[in-house]
Amino acid sequence: METVRRWTGLEARALRLALRMSVRGFAEHLGVNPAAVSNWEKRGSATRMRYETQQMLDVDLARSPTEVKQRFAQTLKATMAASSSGLPAPADDSGPAMQDLGARSRERTAAILTTLGGQQPDDLVYTPPADVQRLFADFLASTARVYLVTGPPGCGKTSFTRHLASQAPGVDVQLLTAESWTEDVDLAREILRYGSLPAGVDPLLTLEGESQSLSRPLLVVIDSPQSRAVVDKVCRQLDGTLRQVLSGNLKFLVVLRTPPDVELAPYPVLSAAVMPGQNHGAGPSLPLDRWDADTARDVWNTQRHESEPPFDALPAKIRNLARLPLYMSLIRAAKSTEPLGQTNAYRLVEFCVASILKAAGLNVERATADLMALARRQLASAWPHHLLPPIQNDPPGNLGDLTMSSIARLVRSGPFGGLAFHHDVIREYLFARWLAQLIESHGRSSVTIELLNDLAARTSTSADLRGVLEFLLQGLDATSPELLAAVAQSPSVSITETLPLMLDFTGDASAFATAEVLRMCASRCLHDNGLSLARALLHTSTAATALGAEYSRWMLRVLRRFGPAVWSDIVACVETRLPIAAIHDFIRLAQLNTVEDAVFIARHFYVFLATDDGSSQELKALLAHPDWRARAALAEGIRAGRAIPHPTMISIMESLAADRDYKVRAAVAEAVGRSAAPGVEHLLATLLDDRNWHVRERLLQGLAARVGDNDSAADLVIRAQAAWRNGPRNVRVAAQRLLLKSGRQPIQDKDSSRSALFGLLRETRTGALRLPTNVQSALVNQGIASADWLVRTEANLLVQDGTATSTAGGISKEAFRRLRDGRALQVALDVRDIDYAIAVARAAANAGVQFIEVGDPLVKSVGIQAISAIKQQTPDAWIVAEMMSADWGRDQVVLATEAGADVVLLIGPASIASVSAAVEASKRLAVPIIIDVPEGRLVQGWVQDMERAGVDGFAITTNIDLGVAGFHPLDQAQLIRSWTKLPVAVSGGFEPTDVEASRRRSWDILVVGRGVTDSLDPAIAARDLAASIELTEGNRS
Repeated sequence: METVRRWTGLEARALRLALRMSVRGFAEHLGVNPAAVSNWEKRGSATRMRYETQQMLDVDLARSPTEVKQRFAQTLKATMAASSSGLPAPADDSGPAMQDLGARSRERTAAILTTLGGQQPDDLVYTPPADVQRLFADFLASTARVYLVTGPPGCGKTSFTRHLASQAPGVDVQLLTAESWTEDVDLAREILRYGSLPAGVDPLLTLEGESQSLSRPLLVVIDSPQSRAVVDKVCRQLDGTLRQVLSGNLKFLVVLRTPPDVELAPYPVLSAAVMPGQNHGAGPSLPLDRWDADTARDVWNTQRHESEPPFDALPAKIRNLARLPLYMSLIRAAKSTEPLGQTNAYRLVEFCVASILKAAGLNVERATADLMALARRQLASAWPHHLLPPIQNDPPGNLGDLTMSSIARLVRSGPFGGLAFHHDVIREYLFARWLAQLIESHGRSSVTIELLNDLAARTSTSADLRGVLEFLLQGLDATSPELLAAVAQSPSVSITETLPLMLDFTGDASAFATAEVLRMCASRCLHDNGLSLARALLHTSTAATALGAEYSRWMLRVLRRFGPAVWSDIVACVETRLPIAAIHDFIRLAQLNTVEDAVFIARHFYVFLATDDGSSQELKALLAHPDWRARAALAEGIRAGRAIPHPTMISIMESLAADRDYKVRAAVAEAVGRSAAPGVEHLLATLLDDRNWHVRERLLQGLAARVGDNDSAADLVIRAQAAWRNGPRNVRVAAQRLLLKSGRQPIQDKDSSRSALFGLLRETRTGALRLPTNVQSALVNQGIASADWLVRTEANLLVQDGTATSTAGGISKEAFRRLRDGRALQVALDVRDIDYAIAVARAAANAGVQFIEVGDPLVKSVGIQAISAIKQQTPDAWIVAEMMSADWGRDQVVLATEAGADVVLLIGPASIASVSAAVEASKRLAVPIIIDVPEGRLVQGWVQDMERAGVDGFAITTNIDLGVAGFHPLDQAQLIRSWTKLPVAVSGGFEPTDVEASRRRSWDILVVGRGVTDSLDPAIAARDLAASIELTEGNRS
C-alpha cells in the first residue's frame, strides 16, 4: 500500500487526480473549504498541513480502492519527476541540517541560567523536594503532557524550575517567565520566539510542525502568570495547543501561585493532560509549601556564615517565618535576626527591607517611598478602585538612586527596562504599606470598610491582591488595632470574606481580636452564610478564652449548623487548642442519641475518647447506637490510622465484627484487613467466615491494601480458600487480585483470575498502580500467555511502554476531549441479536464510523460479553458501552472496561458522589466517561458540577417513546455546549437524509441508531450517513 510520510500540496493534488475529482468535489469529499484545497496545490511542497488534516488524508487514502491507490502512486511519481527541477524539495530534506526548536531552546536556557547565577551569588543554595528526580522521570516517561506545580509565594517554585532546567537529563527546557505577560500573550508565538524561530502567519500551526521534528523531549516552563486574566488566557491557549500539537515530545510545566486555587475544569484537555499527584487524585502534580522545621534547620545551619547564629538560637517566631525560603533569604540579606516589635510577616519584611536599603547606603525613608510608588504603579491595573487616589506622574524621590544601588534582594532590571521587584512578595508588602497609610487617614469610615470589603472579595481570583491584603491586615494590626476592631464590629463588614480573612491573616497573636470582637464573631457566624467565619474562629486559639465556658456549647452549635463542612476544623481545634476539661464538656453536651452528633463523635473517637480504655459510657453508647451509621463511623475512625490505644482498638473491632448489621461489619472488615496490629488474627478468621459476601469482599480489599505485608495476607487467603472460592464473582476477583499483587499464582478459576489479571495490567499501564519489578514481569508474562485476547492486548501494550499505535490501546481521556468541535459519528446497536449486531458494527466501521455503541438492549439480551464480541470484530472502532445505572457508577465502569469498552456512557439519575466514584475508576483504568443529561437536569449548575466531578463528555439521549414530543435534541445540545468545553454527543432519530443534523454545528458526536440498524442494508445506510456528515477523524491516542 502506498504511504505518505508527510502530506503536502503535491500529495494532496495527486490524491485528487487519482480520485478523478474537481477541486470543489475533492473539498466536499474531505469536508473542507475549496479555497483550502486550492491553496495546498498552489503552494505545492511548501504546504504545511495540520496534524488532523494529514490524518484525514491518510484515512482517505487507506480506504480508497486499489485502482485509486495505483493511480495515486503513478500520479505522484510523475509529478515529482516533472517538478524536480522547478519546485523546491520538501522542507525536511532541503538544505543543510538546522537546529530544531529543542536545540535552540537548550542554548538559550543555558545562557539564561549563567546570567541568573551571576546576579545573586550570595543567595541560598536551592534544596529540591525529596525524590524530585524520580517524580520528574516518571512524568517524562508517562503519556501526561503537563506537570502542574503550585504553592504559596516564596516557597521556591521558580527555584524549582531552574533546578530542573540545570539538572534534568535528556530533556531540553524553555524558561518562560510570565511576569510581564498581558492578556494579549500568544503562547505559541512565545515558545517559537524563545527558540528564535519565526512564528509565521499561524504560530500554532508553525509550532505543530516544529514539535514534530523534536529529537527529544522539550519542556516548556510557564512560570507564575500574574493576574487571573492572564492565567485564564494561558490556560485557554495551553488547552488549544494540547488539542492541536500532539507530539509526545512537547511537554509543559506550569507553575501557579496558590491560594487561591485555579480550577482547571473549564479547560478540559489541559485538565486531562495534567500528571496526577502521588495520591492519584485531583489537584497539582507537585504541591510545594514551606519547609518543615528539620529542613529549614538543615538549610540554615549548612549555609550560615560564622557571624550568623545556629537555627535553634533564633527567636521562635523568626524560626517559624524562616521556614519559607524567601524569608530565610531576606533574613540573611538583612544581616540581623533581631527585628523589633511583634514579629509577623509584615514586620519581618519591613525590617529586612529597611536593613537592605540602609546597608546599600540609601536614605531609607526616601527609598521606601520610591519603592511604594513603583509598587503602586505596577499593581494599579490589578485593583482599579474609584476610591483610590490617582497615581502621580512624577513619584517622590529619585528612582535612579535605586537603579544605581546594589539591592538585588529587592529590585532588579526589568525585561523592558526600568525596575522590577525581585519577588512579588516585596511588591505586595510595599503596596500594602502605602494602602495602610491611606486607610489610616480615612479612619473609622465607610471608605475604609468599602476598600477592605472590595479587596477581600477580589482575593478569590487574585493571588497578588491576596498577598496585599495579608500584609495590609498584619500592618494595621501592628499599628492601628483599634481601627481593625472597629471594622470587625461594623454591621457593614462582610462576614463571608473580610472578617474571616482578618482572623486568618493576623493569626493567633492579633491585637484587634479582643474578647469583645471574638464574642461578636461567634454570634454572627451562626447565620446561614457564616461558614467561613466559623471556620476562621475555630482556628483562632484566643476564641476559647474569649467564650469561656460557652466555647464547647458554641462548637456544638457550629457542628449542627454546618455539619461535615466543619468536621476537620473542629477536630483540628480539639487536637491543638482545647484543654481536656473543655473536651469533656463537649462530650457531655453532645446528644449521642441523635445521629448527627453520634456520627461525628464516633468518626473521631480517637480525639474525643483518646484516653478511653473502652469501658466509658460514651463509647458503649456509640457501640450500641440504634443507627448503623454511628457504629460504622467507629470503623471509619479506626481506618483513619490515628494513634489509638491497642486494647481499645481491639475491643471496638471485636464489637463491630459481631454487629447485627452487615454494613457495620463490612466497614470494620476493611479496617481489620488493613491493620497490621497484633491481636487481629482471630478477627480475620471471623470476618472471612462472615455470613455476608460483601463483608468478606471488604476484608479481602483491606488485606490487598496492606503495605509491605502482603505475604501474610496471601497465605491467609490461600489457607482459607473455602471462604471465597464458591462466592460471587466480585469476591473471587478480590481474592485473586490479592494473590497476584503478592506475586503468587492465582487459584484455578478462569473467570476471576482473568478479571484480576486484566485489572492489574491496566492499572499498571495507566500508572495508577506500582508493583515490584519482579511482580510486574510475572504478570506481563501471564498476560502474554493468556488465552483471553483482551488480557494479551493489555500485556503487550505494557511491554511497549503503553505506546498504542491503533485503537487497541483505547482512546485516552485527553484524546476524547479533543473531539470537541469535531464531527464524529456513533452508531448505537440497540438490537437484541449479537450476530446481527456484529454485522451492523462491521458495516459501520468500514464506512468510517468512529464509535460503535453497545446499547442497553443488547447488553441485557446477551450479557456484558456483547461488548467484547463487538470489540473483537471491529478493532478499528472505539466501543461505547451504554450502562443504564449511574448510581453504581464505579462498578459499571469496571465491568464495561473489563469487557473491552473504550468509552463508558452512564445513563440514569446520579449524585455527584456516585459520579465522582465512577470518575475515580475511569482515571484508574484510563477510560473516558460520558454522562447522560437526565430530564430536569438541563441546567448550567448541574452541567458544571459534573464537569468539576471529572466527566469527559455529555450526552443528550432522546427517548424513542416520546415520538415528536419534547425539545429538539440539537437545541439541547447547543445549550449544553454553551456551558462547557467538553464534547457533546446527541441522539434523536437521525438518519442519512437528515439535513438539519448535517448542517448544524451543535454537536460533536452524532449518535444514530435505527437509521442504520433498522435499514434493510445497514452497510449502505452507514456509508450514506458518513458521506452526509463532514467528519473529523478522531485522534487515535
